[in-house]
Amino acid sequence: MATLLDAPGSNPKKKGRTRHVNSLLDLARTVHQPRVFDTSGLNRFETQARSDGQWTQAAAQARVNGELCQRLAAAPELLDRYRHADHASGKAVVTAAVEARRLGVRGPLPLAFLEHAALGYLSPDHRRKLDRQTWFTDALAWARTPVKDVVPCLQGVLAPDGIGEAADLVDLSDIIEQQIAPERWGIKPPAALWQAAQSDLTDGGDLEALALQAFAFARFRIARDLFVAALDRGASSAFEGLCFSYTEANRLRTSHGLKELCDQADRLRDGGAGLADLGTALMQLAFAGESVEYADTLQPLTEELLTRACREGNKDAHLALEQFLHAQGRHGDAEALTPPPEPPAPHDPAQLLHEAAAGDATALERLRKVADRRNETFQQIAAAAFTASPALWSWPTKLARAGAPELVEPLLHAATDSGDRQARARLVSLLDDQERIPEAEAVLRAVSATDMYALNTLFHRLWPHRPRAAREVLTEAVRTGRILNVLTVLRPLTYGGRLPRDRRFAITAIRVLARLGYEPAQVQLARTLLAEAHELEREKTPHQDLIARKRREAHQLLQQAAPDHREARSLLGRLAEQEDNYTQAADWYRQAIDVGDYEMFPSLLQALHQGKPPNEDEVLYGLDADGNLLPPW
Repeated sequence: MATLLDAPGSNPKKKGRTRHVNSLLDLARTVHQPRVFDTSGLNRFETQARSDGQWTQAAAQARVNGELCQRLAAAPELLDRYRHADHASGKAVVTAAVEARRLGVRGPLPLAFLEHAALGYLSPDHRRKLDRQTWFTDALAWARTPVKDVVPCLQGVLAPDGIGEAADLVDLSDIIEQQIAPERWGIKPPAALWQAAQSDLTDGGDLEALALQAFAFARFRIARDLFVAALDRGASSAFEGLCFSYTEANRLRTSHGLKELCDQADRLRDGGAGLADLGTALMQLAFAGESVEYADTLQPLTEELLTRACREGNKDAHLALEQFLHAQGRHGDAEALTPPPEPPAPHDPAQLLHEAAAGDATALERLRKVADRRNETFQQIAAAAFTASPALWSWPTKLARAGAPELVEPLLHAATDSGDRQARARLVSLLDDQERIPEAEAVLRAVSATDMYALNTLFHRLWPHRPRAAREVLTEAVRTGRILNVLTVLRPLTYGGRLPRDRRFAITAIRVLARLGYEPAQVQLARTLLAEAHELEREKTPHQDLIARKRREAHQLLQQAAPDHREARSLLGRLAEQEDNYTQAADWYRQAIDVGDYEMFPSLLQALHQGKPPNEDEVLYGLDADGNLLPPW
């Protein structure tokens, strides 16, 4: 409204450019909002704003003190304060916190970590001008200054003893995290952040999460150090990630890598889980016939590790050792294994249902009474109907045979309403068997916009006999943002060998989504065009102009998707390599790696070697924080 006025203090009733302002002002009304919303008010707001993630997030944040309107008003100014900060070191501290959250750190952030990590987000010139004694205190003060007296970039957290504010911990504003973290996708974290995490983070789970991210970025040594730091902090689950990383990077095939893992496994006190992880990894190498530096000891060591895990009561190790012995023809030894004791079975809310289906007359009578009431107990039974062993999933057939077919459909409906996919599939099958096709489709349609299985099933029931209805189902899924679900449904229709009508429909639909700017659709369309170009090249008299057009369009689509799509970067690297443009290929592979595609590391090495495959040893070491190749370590 203010922009409609000619000048400050001008009269909106005067004619001219603002002659309609007064009529608009007459429509305005004052809405009085409470300074603080109570729990019921926040619940109502969150329910009505459920379709807007930022509003529901504001409601969740306001539950601390009820200041909902204040948070909504402060959010734009808080983001502007960060984005256009005039305080370089303050912004660097907040950026370090954002990066930590983006990479998986969920706990409170130690000030020591932020102080050391923030240096990686300052230029050498800025670091040179810092006052060693005061820079972090000043930066923290800027980051903790609240906007509109409501919310700062960094906020305090409750002390561990539950009294007052922790002196050495802070938390990042959810507003900053939600809006700024996605903007930093694909930016390499500096070495200072990884080093600060290893030395200053105290939560083993946070270190484990960071290690997994470092591995995804092909920072193999950084990942190793973070996994070990997580183990040092008592996060025994980190050994599984360490074992996975050594397997994926082929380091487990080396004697040195095996010794490192064995040393770490020996210090674990986790009920044999780590021993089972390492033994299973070695077993898979043995089954695949992979080349390792310790071939003579591979099988004995595998058996030893799994046996030790069995002694510690690990059930997974028992199953793996049994499989390993059978594979060697040692069936007697496998059958002689003593399985670990089974833990007490948890209470099964659907036990009454399974007893009734098994023919227990008393249980059947009790189930009928529960079904008549349709109370909470009935809902609990239905919700748990398919959570037990798959061997018990045949209860609908058994219950009908036991003389209670009238209970099957209500139970399936209630289980479907609880979100159980198996129940939904059984209900659809039941309705189909009774030739109640519209009802079956209504069950699927109710969730097809958000459920992949329902969307795929319903679409293929409608296509091609009811094409308009099939298109409407896909359109509704697009409206709810389930683009990947839609592409999963359409992708098989684009394959060679499908009817021309199917391919034409699918490719047209994907093209529409691509034009609307959906990156996954752009990548899928590019893949389809490249496949078509490959098919044309195999013809006796290939149409070179058509092939060139398809390749050119595919390249343009991938270029459009690359800023926000990992696979687009990998594919662009492949295309550049096919054209012998190894410099560009290496650049694209680096960009793919920096957003988590560690599988492109061998391709990067090949591009750096001008198309020559890398040596086996080269793929073991990965990159440093800045993206440079590491020497052997």
